[in-house]
Amino acid sequence: MKQSFKLTLLSLAVTSTLAPMLAAPAVKLLLLDFTETNPVLVQLVVTFASFFILPSLLIGSLLARWISKKAILSIGLVLFIIGGVGPSFMHSIEAILVMRAILGLGIGFITPLMNALVAEYFEGEERSKMNGLTVGVNGIGGAFFLLIGGAITALGWRSVFWTYSFGLILLILVLLFVPRDKPKMTVQADKPAKSGPMPLSVYRIGLLTTGLMILYYVIPTNLASFVIDNKLGNSATSGYLTSISFVFVFLAGITGTWTSGLMGKGAVPFVIVLLGAAFLLMSEAHSLWMVASGVGIVGFGFGLAYPILLNKMALAAPAEHRTLAVMLMTAFANLGQFISPLITNGIKSMFHLDSIRSVFLIIMFVLIISLVVPILQTLTVQTVKKQVEAQR
Repeated sequence: MKQSFKLTLLSLAVTSTLAPMLAAPAVKLLLLDFTETNPVLVQLVVTFASFFILPSLLIGSLLARWISKKAILSIGLVLFIIGGVGPSFMHSIEAILVMRAILGLGIGFITPLMNALVAEYFEGEERSKMNGLTVGVNGIGGAFFLLIGGAITALGWRSVFWTYSFGLILLILVLLFVPRDKPKMTVQADKPAKSGPMPLSVYRIGLLTTGLMILYYVIPTNLASFVIDNKLGNSATSGYLTSISFVFVFLAGITGTWTSGLMGKGAVPFVIVLLGAAFLLMSEAHSLWMVASGVGIVGFGFGLAYPILLNKMALAAPAEHRTLAVMLMTAFANLGQFISPLITNGIKSMFHLDSIRSVFLIIMFVLIISLVVPILQTLTVQTVKKQVEAQR
């Protein structure tokens, strides 16, 4: 496999699931500029793009029948650039959200095809490594652009959206290095599927992906307000802190294959423990180092979990349904991104909470329950089996 093609796929990872977070440093500045706007609408500036990824997934699957993946990637990158940079020229939250919708359409073309190309062109351990590397590059690339975005918040929130202009470079790479031909190992995928409907395990993995995204996006959608309200810094500080999360996503991505292999079946419980500890730390954070530690741990947990889910999805789906399964996973992931702030605000309203700290604590308890219940179920089943064997 040509290194230029691999590098192009890894570069495209920056437009993946974490791309909407690049707008996170602008949230508090938008709240200050649009004081009469519902704060939930301003928070949706970060995640609104996710809601519009599903339509482009469907459109992309139809377009793939007539045009190459390279052409679809190019269309997606054009939309990515327009929707990413567009808010810089807007004068209302509604117009900004329209641009973010266009961004979502672009991501919906790019992300599933990028992951599908990895699933089609790579096998076994090499595929696992590429999945880990795409998540890792997504993290380190996001950290780089968030640092830039955080630094230029001094110029106003409009400057933050210019970080999306890097899509021009990605478009050039796609035009130069992504092949037009279909991979030989997936020629059969174009024939009618003979294995029946999509396995239920695909949808279970999709729902787990939604849950992971809900947890991860609690941080960026609330971090700017949390930092400023607790007098720990400004909007630039929140950008730097979010970039720490991305750095740890990168570290987990490049070490995830080794870590998952070392821990085996204990990898998933380990991720849950990590996320629970992170949210507990955030709920008690009264200093910048505690916030940074919590954000970093969340990033590391996400960076471990997402490649595991990608690998499981590639294994769960039959070869003829693999591209569709990856598209479904992208849809589930972006659904989680979109509803994360809605769930956060719903929890605050339901329990009449005036601080995000309490939400962090509730999430921690939910994670503990999700860890303990399966353990109790396993112990119960084992006990029943022993009793049955004893009676025999």
